[in-house]
Amino acid sequence: MKKTFLLLILTLVSYGMNAQLVISNGEDIGINWWQAGSTAVEYVDWHPKDGNPSAKCMTIWISTNSDPWSGGGMSNLNIDVTTYNKISVLVYKNVSGTVRLELQDGTTNYFTSANYTTPGAWQKLEFTIPTEMTNNITTLLIAPFIDYDLLTIVGEQSRCFWDDVIAYSETSTGLEDVVSQNAVPVRSEVYSISGALVKSFDARNESENLGLSKGIYLLKQIYKDGNSSVSKIIINKSL
Repeated sequence: MKKTFLLLILTLVSYGMNAQLVISNGEDIGINWWQAGSTAVEYVDWHPKDGNPSAKCMTIWISTNSDPWSGGGMSNLNIDVTTYNKISVLVYKNVSGTVRLELQDGTTNYFTSANYTTPGAWQKLEFTIPTEMTNNITTLLIAPFIDYDLLTIVGEQSRCFWDDVIAYSETSTGLEDVVSQNAVPVRSEVYSISGALVKSFDARNESENLGLSKGIYLLKQIYKDGNSSVSKIIINKSL
Protein backbone atom coordinates (compact mmCIF):
# COMPACT_ATOMS: atom_id res chain seq x y z
CA MET A 1 0.00 0.00 0.00
CA LYS A 2 1.30 3.42 -0.93
CA LYS A 3 1.46 5.99 1.81
CA THR A 4 1.48 9.52 0.38
CA PHE A 5 2.97 12.43 2.26
CA LEU A 6 -0.53 13.88 2.80
CA LEU A 7 -1.84 10.71 4.41
CA LEU A 8 1.26 10.58 6.55
CA ILE A 9 0.50 14.02 7.92
CA LEU A 10 -2.93 12.82 9.03
CA THR A 11 -1.35 10.12 11.18
CA LEU A 12 1.07 12.39 12.99
CA VAL A 13 0.83 13.09 16.69
CA SER A 14 2.91 15.83 18.22
CA TYR A 15 5.99 14.36 19.86
CA GLY A 16 7.77 16.21 22.64
CA MET A 17 11.52 15.95 23.11
CA ASN A 18 11.62 18.85 25.53
CA ALA A 19 14.31 19.90 27.97
CA GLN A 20 13.17 20.20 31.59
CA LEU A 21 14.59 21.74 34.76
CA VAL A 22 13.03 21.20 38.20
CA ILE A 23 13.29 24.53 40.02
CA SER A 24 11.48 23.49 43.21
CA ASN A 25 9.64 20.40 44.44
CA GLY A 26 9.17 21.27 48.10
CA GLU A 27 11.25 18.35 49.31
CA ASP A 28 14.85 18.24 48.16
CA ILE A 29 15.10 20.72 45.29
CA GLY A 30 14.57 24.48 45.57
CA ILE A 31 13.52 24.62 49.21
CA ASN A 32 14.92 28.08 49.86
CA TRP A 33 11.78 30.14 49.21
CA TRP A 34 11.71 33.44 51.03
CA GLN A 35 8.84 35.67 52.07
CA ALA A 36 7.54 38.04 49.41
CA GLY A 37 5.20 40.76 50.61
CA SER A 38 3.60 40.32 54.02
CA THR A 39 3.34 36.56 54.39
CA ALA A 40 5.72 33.75 55.27
CA VAL A 41 6.30 30.61 53.19
CA GLU A 42 5.87 27.26 54.94
CA TYR A 43 6.79 23.74 53.83
CA VAL A 44 3.98 21.38 54.83
CA ASP A 45 3.10 17.72 54.49
CA TRP A 46 -0.62 18.16 55.24
CA HIS A 47 -1.57 19.66 51.87
CA PRO A 48 -4.47 18.15 49.85
CA LYS A 49 -3.06 14.89 48.51
CA ASP A 50 -5.68 14.25 45.83
CA GLY A 51 -3.97 15.34 42.64
CA ASN A 52 -0.60 15.85 44.32
CA PRO A 53 0.53 13.00 46.58
CA SER A 54 4.05 14.41 47.04
CA ALA A 55 5.50 14.45 50.54
CA LYS A 56 5.69 18.24 50.90
CA CYS A 57 4.80 21.46 49.13
CA MET A 58 4.92 25.21 49.73
CA THR A 59 2.06 27.24 51.22
CA ILE A 60 1.20 30.78 52.28
CA TRP A 61 -1.63 32.19 54.35
CA ILE A 62 -2.76 35.75 53.61
CA SER A 63 -4.95 38.15 55.56
CA THR A 64 -6.99 41.23 54.76
CA ASN A 65 -3.92 43.31 55.60
CA SER A 66 -1.55 41.42 53.30
CA ASP A 67 0.06 42.97 50.26
CA PRO A 68 -1.64 41.81 47.05
CA TRP A 69 1.72 40.59 45.72
CA SER A 70 2.29 38.42 48.78
CA GLY A 71 3.76 35.03 47.98
CA GLY A 72 7.16 33.46 47.78
CA GLY A 73 10.45 34.25 46.12
CA MET A 74 13.55 32.31 45.15
CA SER A 75 16.95 33.73 44.29
CA ASN A 76 20.33 32.45 43.10
CA LEU A 77 18.76 30.84 40.05
CA ASN A 78 20.39 30.52 36.65
CA ILE A 79 17.61 29.57 34.24
CA ASP A 80 18.75 29.79 30.63
CA VAL A 81 15.98 31.47 28.62
CA THR A 82 17.54 30.21 25.38
CA THR A 83 16.93 26.65 26.57
CA TYR A 84 13.59 27.06 28.38
CA ASN A 85 10.59 29.13 27.29
CA LYS A 86 7.92 27.98 29.77
CA ILE A 87 7.54 27.54 33.51
CA SER A 88 4.84 25.34 35.02
CA VAL A 89 3.60 25.47 38.61
CA LEU A 90 1.17 23.11 40.35
CA VAL A 91 -1.28 25.29 42.32
CA TYR A 92 -4.11 24.64 44.80
CA LYS A 93 -6.44 27.40 46.00
CA ASN A 94 -10.06 27.70 47.06
CA VAL A 95 -10.67 30.73 44.85
CA SER A 96 -10.12 31.22 41.14
CA GLY A 97 -8.12 34.06 39.67
CA THR A 98 -4.79 35.16 38.29
CA VAL A 99 -1.49 33.75 39.48
CA ARG A 100 1.50 35.91 38.56
CA LEU A 101 5.17 35.10 38.24
CA GLU A 102 7.76 37.85 38.44
CA LEU A 103 11.00 36.94 36.69
CA GLN A 104 14.17 38.94 37.28
CA ASP A 105 17.48 38.82 35.44
CA GLY A 106 19.44 41.10 37.76
CA THR A 107 18.57 44.28 35.89
CA THR A 108 14.92 44.09 34.82
CA ASN A 109 11.69 42.63 36.21
CA TYR A 110 9.34 40.77 33.86
CA PHE A 111 5.82 39.54 34.58
CA THR A 112 3.88 36.57 33.24
CA SER A 113 0.48 35.31 34.38
CA ALA A 114 -1.81 32.27 34.19
CA ASN A 115 -5.43 31.77 35.21
CA TYR A 116 -6.32 29.39 38.03
CA THR A 117 -9.83 28.11 37.22
CA THR A 118 -10.44 25.03 39.44
CA PRO A 119 -10.99 26.09 43.08
CA GLY A 120 -10.48 23.22 45.49
CA ALA A 121 -8.27 21.20 43.16
CA TRP A 122 -4.66 21.05 42.04
CA GLN A 123 -4.16 22.69 38.65
CA LYS A 124 -0.99 22.80 36.56
CA LEU A 125 -0.49 26.38 35.41
CA GLU A 126 1.79 27.16 32.48
CA PHE A 127 3.58 30.49 32.23
CA THR A 128 5.32 31.76 29.12
CA ILE A 129 8.72 33.32 29.70
CA PRO A 130 8.53 36.76 28.00
CA THR A 131 10.35 36.74 24.67
CA GLU A 132 11.95 40.09 25.46
CA MET A 133 13.79 38.45 28.34
CA THR A 134 17.21 37.63 26.94
CA ASN A 135 19.32 37.24 30.09
CA ASN A 136 19.12 34.23 32.40
CA ILE A 137 16.48 34.23 35.13
CA THR A 138 18.13 34.82 38.51
CA THR A 139 15.06 35.37 40.71
CA LEU A 140 11.48 34.08 40.58
CA LEU A 141 8.52 35.30 42.65
CA ILE A 142 5.02 33.84 42.76
CA ALA A 143 1.99 35.98 43.67
CA PRO A 144 -1.06 33.68 43.84
CA PHE A 145 -3.59 36.34 44.92
CA ILE A 146 -2.45 39.24 42.74
CA ASP A 147 -5.93 40.21 41.50
CA TYR A 148 -8.01 38.99 44.46
CA ASP A 149 -9.92 41.35 46.76
CA LEU A 150 -8.29 40.48 50.06
CA LEU A 151 -11.11 42.20 51.98
CA THR A 152 -13.42 39.36 50.92
CA ILE A 153 -11.29 36.45 52.15
CA VAL A 154 -13.02 33.92 54.37
CA GLY A 155 -11.27 31.03 56.12
CA GLU A 156 -9.47 28.69 53.73
CA GLN A 157 -9.88 31.14 50.85
CA SER A 158 -6.75 32.78 52.24
CA ARG A 159 -4.60 29.66 51.79
CA CYS A 160 -2.61 28.76 48.69
CA PHE A 161 -0.40 25.74 48.08
CA TRP A 162 2.08 25.35 45.22
CA ASP A 163 4.49 22.66 44.12
CA ASP A 164 6.55 21.31 41.21
CA VAL A 165 7.93 24.52 39.73
CA ILE A 166 9.50 23.38 36.45
CA ALA A 167 11.16 25.21 33.57
CA TYR A 168 10.81 23.47 30.23
CA SER A 169 11.01 23.98 26.51
CA GLU A 170 7.83 23.91 24.49
CA THR A 171 9.01 23.66 20.91
CA SER A 172 6.82 23.67 17.85
CA THR A 173 7.68 20.29 16.37
CA GLY A 174 4.35 19.13 14.94
CA LEU A 175 3.82 19.09 11.19
CA GLU A 176 0.73 21.26 11.59
CA ASP A 177 3.04 24.11 12.57
CA VAL A 178 5.35 23.36 9.65
CA VAL A 179 2.57 23.20 7.10
CA SER A 180 1.04 26.44 8.42
CA GLN A 181 4.35 28.14 7.62
CA ASN A 182 4.32 26.72 4.07
CA ALA A 183 7.55 24.89 4.82
CA VAL A 184 8.41 21.87 2.70
CA PRO A 185 10.88 19.25 3.95
CA VAL A 186 13.88 18.47 1.76
CA ARG A 187 14.59 15.22 3.56
CA SER A 188 12.73 12.91 5.94
CA GLU A 189 14.04 10.19 8.25
CA VAL A 190 12.01 7.52 10.01
CA TYR A 191 13.32 6.10 13.31
CA SER A 192 12.12 3.31 15.56
CA ILE A 193 10.88 4.37 18.99
CA SER A 194 14.28 3.25 20.35
CA GLY A 195 16.07 5.67 18.01
CA ALA A 196 17.32 3.35 15.25
CA LEU A 197 17.12 4.74 11.69
CA VAL A 198 14.55 2.74 9.72
CA LYS A 199 14.26 4.63 6.44
CA SER A 200 15.13 7.96 4.85
CA PHE A 201 13.87 9.69 1.73
CA ASP A 202 13.98 13.10 0.08
CA ALA A 203 11.24 15.43 -1.12
CA ARG A 204 11.11 13.74 -4.52
CA ASN A 205 9.92 10.51 -2.93
CA GLU A 206 6.91 11.76 -0.97
CA SER A 207 4.73 8.94 -2.28
CA GLU A 208 7.27 6.24 -1.60
CA ASN A 209 5.94 3.04 -0.06
CA LEU A 210 7.35 3.32 3.44
CA GLY A 211 6.81 -0.36 4.14
CA LEU A 212 6.41 0.18 7.88
CA SER A 213 5.06 -2.55 10.10
CA LYS A 214 2.38 -1.82 12.66
CA GLY A 215 3.79 0.25 15.50
CA ILE A 216 5.04 3.66 16.60
CA TYR A 217 7.84 5.52 14.81
CA LEU A 218 9.53 8.91 14.96
CA LEU A 219 9.59 11.07 11.85
CA LYS A 220 12.35 13.66 11.57
CA GLN A 221 11.94 16.20 8.78
CA ILE A 222 14.72 18.54 7.68
CA TYR A 223 13.83 21.80 5.96
CA LYS A 224 15.58 24.04 3.49
CA ASP A 225 16.51 26.58 6.16
CA GLY A 226 18.27 23.90 8.20
CA ASN A 227 15.57 23.60 10.86
CA SER A 228 13.99 20.25 11.63
CA SER A 229 10.89 18.84 13.30
CA VAL A 230 10.24 15.57 15.09
CA SER A 231 6.82 13.95 15.16
CA LYS A 232 5.38 10.59 16.07
CA ILE A 233 3.83 8.27 13.47
CA ILE A 234 1.28 5.70 14.52
CA ILE A 235 0.85 2.88 11.97
CA ASN A 236 -2.34 1.02 12.81
CA LYS A 237 -2.09 -1.59 10.03
CA SER A 238 0.83 -3.57 8.70
CA LEU A 239 1.80 -2.51 5.20
